Amino acid sequence: MANADNDFVREHEGLVRSIAMRVRAEMDLNCDLDDLVSAGFLGLIEAKQRFDATRGVLFSTFAYYRVRGACIDSVRKMAYLPRRAHQARKLAEAADLVLEQASEDHASTPSGKVDVDATVRAIDDVLGKLTASYVIAAVGADEMQAVRPDHQFMRATEAEQVRRAMNELPEREQKVVREFYFEGRPLDDIAKDLGISKSWTSRIHTKALGMVRARMEKG
Repeated sequence: MANADNDFVREHEGLVRSIAMRVRAEMDLNCDLDDLVSAGFLGLIEAKQRFDATRGVLFSTFAYYRVRGACIDSVRKMAYLPRRAHQARKLAEAADLVLEQASEDHASTPSGKVDVDATVRAIDDVLGKLTASYVIAAVGADEMQAVRPDHQFMRATEAEQVRRAMNELPEREQKVVREFYFEGRPLDDIAKDLGISKSWTSRIHTKALGMVRARMEKG
């Protein structure tokens, strides 16, 4: 079994290293690349254990998000990082949750002729949720730490709009959004508090982003 695991790790070493390099570049980190690679391998092993081929998702796609998530999670533990790096980590983590959910939902649909209209709607939905994630994260960052006016992400009126939208969320959705973006808690911890899986918590997060986006579009 050990030999099989070693062969598996060697087979995917290039994937893990490339993801670790991308995370370090995206967040402008000065950390040792090997630290991120080591974390990435833990994500790879987790992906192997949890992968379910019957769901229609390619292992490479499934593993990508687990490896990247493990690298980003390791960044969370780097207390010496500048504030901007932590903000970048939060946005990257949120974006991955949305994109991973979208890929799983797409894989669960019947294959066949491409529905262009449906594809466009799906892309618009993902982009809208990413935008909602960005503005919520910006408001959360401003609340957790005072920043100079030239470092603020949005005008005060936009921030107030986000807060109103969040206040209209159902209790569970509001809890996930507030603790994830405003308190900086890992999704795993939030899931444990709710007594549900991380996957289901991720769905709640994505649903909440859609609701915030719809409320903000109404003005």
